[in-house]
Amino acid sequence: MKKLLNTSHLIDQLKQNVKVTGARLADRHLNLAVTGLSGSGKTAFITSIVNQLLEANDSAELPFFSVVREGRLFGVKREAQPNLSLRRFAYENAMQALNGSPPIWPESTTGISQVRLHIRYRKDKGISRYISEDTKLTLDITDYPGEWLLDLPLLDMDYLAWSAHCESELQSAERQALSAEFLVAREAIDLTAPGDELALKHIASLYTDYLHKCRAAGFQLLQPGRFILPGELAGAPVLDFFPLSEEQVAQIKQNRGPKGSNQALLFNRYEHYQEQVVKPFYLEHFKRFDRQVVLVDCLSALNNGRAHFDDLQRALNWLLTSFEYGKTNLLSRLFTPKIDKLIFAASKADHVTPDQQSNLVKLLDSMLHNARKQMQFDGVSTESTAIAAIRASQAGRAEHEGQDIQILQGTGAYGKTIRLFPGDVPAKCPDSQFWDKQGFDFPRFSPPSRDENQALPHIRMDRVLEFILGDKIR
Repeated sequence: MKKLLNTSHLIDQLKQNVKVTGARLADRHLNLAVTGLSGSGKTAFITSIVNQLLEANDSAELPFFSVVREGRLFGVKREAQPNLSLRRFAYENAMQALNGSPPIWPESTTGISQVRLHIRYRKDKGISRYISEDTKLTLDITDYPGEWLLDLPLLDMDYLAWSAHCESELQSAERQALSAEFLVAREAIDLTAPGDELALKHIASLYTDYLHKCRAAGFQLLQPGRFILPGELAGAPVLDFFPLSEEQVAQIKQNRGPKGSNQALLFNRYEHYQEQVVKPFYLEHFKRFDRQVVLVDCLSALNNGRAHFDDLQRALNWLLTSFEYGKTNLLSRLFTPKIDKLIFAASKADHVTPDQQSNLVKLLDSMLHNARKQMQFDGVSTESTAIAAIRASQAGRAEHEGQDIQILQGTGAYGKTIRLFPGDVPAKCPDSQFWDKQGFDFPRFSPPSRDENQALPHIRMDRVLEFILGDKIR
């Protein structure tokens, strides 16, 4: 019986693969990567994408989405996710949270999930518009924790190189203070002694505590990501390793130590983490994307200060080295898919006044300047914008010291109404003198109360949809 069930599963999987291959050959299948570090708003963004498409012909406001504007969209339907081993993206739970009284933000991503949408539309060009009334595009979106993203570059680093990278991050005064217990314990371990699994587990737990403290303080460049959000690996020995100090690395380079020693166990666990955790995750998901949205929460980084802003910039540039970029054709879409269009989106644009949103885009561009130049060289079409996947404020005007200024109004903690001018957004990273004299304090809004039968309010999600899908549904 078990053998029959396994055979049935294999047949179903084969049928699914044949369908996907056929759709990709006909250019009717798209894999979208929604990329963002922890707190950037990935769950809200995917929820909004699904909601805007499902409501596109009803209550959604999508004037810049050409297939809607031209009346060519017949409808959008959600289908079962393509990978039966992964969870279904919790769209219904997210909408229930947003429709609650009071509404609350959806829970952050804690594991991998998928959503598949079938978009049925009428072509506006080509011979096929005369042959058939409608065409279908399949859109797959995979959701995954932002904490896991920063593990991808580990595939190109051996244990000693990764230790050196972590040691450079530990040089800042703030990180030194947060890692004090870990640093003391690490110095006390005898790496050449016979392997002591309990001692390694204890030091690894102190390193994990340090990473959690860093995340709470607003740092983003933290790895391994599974230490922060282990998922099914919680308690497994593969997570019982930690980076070595500069002195320890120098000693190991001269003498790698005996087999079965503490350092041998550390090497083995790091390499197992690379091969059995990071690599399968990368090959299963990140090698198959066609289009990408990169979400960046610039405002929280500004609120947290210069060290955190610089940390976010390094994390983003570190992350973007892990994706395959370049022009594609039908064969490459089947065998070596590459991302050919990418949109950088500064999230939470509803937390600044409309006149400051252009500066928010310029700030984002300044952070990603070098990475973007390489992508353009590779032939990737890129765009930058400022969005609110779910708009939580309304813009208005008020008089301040005899001047008419723009303000925002929304709901804060405990249902309190907030009316304020949140401040100017710099067009680039402020210099040292500015950080010393003045900081930032952009607000945090709760989701808006709304009619649950209406589409989610947003800022520029229609432009995002047009950039991602517009050329595929013409």
